Amino acid sequence: MRSLPKIAATGISAVLFGILGLNQGFAADAVPRAELLASMCNTCHGTDGKGAKPMPSINGEEPADFIDLMQAFASGEEPTSIMDRHAQGYTEAELKLLAEYFSKQ
Repeated sequence: MRSLPKIAATGISAVLFGILGLNQGFAADAVPRAELLASMCNTCHGTDGKGAKPMPSINGEEPADFIDLMQAFASGEEPTSIMDRHAQGYTEAELKLLAEYFSKQ
């Protein structure tokens, strides 16, 4: 049979573990999805899409123009060396999030 201190310690540990687990979930939710998606763009286009030569700046782009260009990349209508593969990886909802994010940078 378990002693009371061990049961209490186990219960406290479980509660703390649960709280810490929830806090990690909240921390992840604190970063907007658009910002997480945009972090992939920043690798080539610079912080917040502000351009990292020779790549063009994508910050301040009108959302409709951004979406149109990404769709043109995805369809092959706009020739590119790599953006066709990136553009094909986003859903329509993700493209809208990215377009809004970069329009405000």
